[in-house]
Amino acid sequence: MKAEISTLLKREQELRRLIKLSALTIRPLHADFDYAVSQWRASNKSQFWARTSIRCMCAVIEAALFTLRKMAEQLALINKVQFDQKEAELLAEKRIAKENGAEKVRPLFLPLRDSVRQSYRLFGKALGVQIAVDYGKGYQALCATFEVRNRLMHPKDPFSVEVRDSDLQTANTAIAWFNKTQMDVVNQSKSQIGRRVEELRSKLRR
Repeated sequence: MKAEISTLLKREQELRRLIKLSALTIRPLHADFDYAVSQWRASNKSQFWARTSIRCMCAVIEAALFTLRKMAEQLALINKVQFDQKEAELLAEKRIAKENGAEKVRPLFLPLRDSVRQSYRLFGKALGVQIAVDYGKGYQALCATFEVRNRLMHPKDPFSVEVRDSDLQTANTAIAWFNKTQMDVVNQSKSQIGRRVEELRSKLRR
């Protein structure tokens, strides 16, 4: 039982270290996003800064999800968690494909909807905790904002590059949901690990 407590404490310590490293990695992108938003407000809502804000916001979210999956890979090694082949491919963003009888490594591009859900699920699995996420209005707003980003990156006509007020309202809902969800996921993880440690300590005291 003492060994299990020690393992859980090491798991929590590594989680804290990886979270700190992730925050440092994403910080420059967050700074870009904050600056773009401030310029949009100061410039009487120019389309240039509106488009830049959307693109920067999506970059922050993609980077955060990517680092979450990298954290899952590292935590799984410490916790001796085995991912199946499909899960391992999702985390590595690489797939094994057969071409002319030979195996080839190909990039695996996750749609945003899958990226969000799989990142949280596999992070929880790596830690051995149950992660509950509300995939309601905020999540739908996040998916809609990425559709706006895709429209801006691949415009089909002159009106495709316009960012409407409704797009920005949706983006506000999206980033609020994402920030809250990221915090909730971390808090749930720490809470469950901490609760398990206390349960084991309580048993030792009996």
